Amino acid sequence: MNIDQHLKVAQWHMEQARLHALSPDHSCGCPPNEHDKKAIDAVESGKIDEEHA
Repeated sequence: MNIDQHLKVAQWHMEQARLHALSPDHSCGCPPNEHDKKAIDAVESGKIDEEHA
């Protein structure tokens, strides 16, 4: 993916997170996968600063 595509995917995921926070019944249909697990692990390990991501 190029930078524009990454930013669009990130924007979509941020909106899904907002909707999840607003409604416990919201379902985005995103099954967790190995790629997502790596991203979550990187943020949780401190390798990626959540405030600047």
